[in-house]
Amino acid sequence: MTGTGFTVEFATARPLLLARWWAQVLDWTVDTSAADPVVRPAGPGIPLLFAGAAREKSGKNGVHLDLRSESHDHERTMLLRLFNAGARFADIGQGEDVPWVVMTDPDGNELCLLEPRKSDVDTGAVHSVVIDSADPERDARRWTGTTSLIVVHREPHLVALHSPDRSGPYLEFLSATGPGTTLRVLPHP
Repeated sequence: MTGTGFTVEFATARPLLLARWWAQVLDWTVDTSAADPVVRPAGPGIPLLFAGAAREKSGKNGVHLDLRSESHDHERTMLLRLFNAGARFADIGQGEDVPWVVMTDPDGNELCLLEPRKSDVDTGAVHSVVIDSADPERDARRWTGTTSLIVVHREPHLVALHSPDRSGPYLEFLSATGPGTTLRVLPHP
């Protein structure tokens, strides 16, 4: 486990089924020792918690995961792994010239498979957790004030945080307003 200081929570009518799906595509393990299943990384990463919910997902999530690829061959392998596991391509208005592929998991939760990127950070399979934010600067200040995360990148529309030990995924606040979400990012107590 790394010093990321957060967990991503999926609200789903099928917690164990969705947890197993994510564990399969990320090559992580499912922990069923608690009331809600948790998918735990094999190396750097963040826990994914799958909480039961009565309602189905509707609309675009305000939180999504960006998955890392190490090379173009790895990107193709991951794309096939995701598709063969039941992920589907999605259009959320991203256009055709972006360096990622947008897909959805079996519950319709958006995810992005990134083209290979050079980095001195070991993010693990999940490169970043992206949160739509009406005010990225404000949200970043709140997280840096309550966790060990630090600001590592700033643009007018984006603030990226990361752990000081340079492992695990980025937490990115992206200037956007959107509907409610079936994913939440929870700080560790």
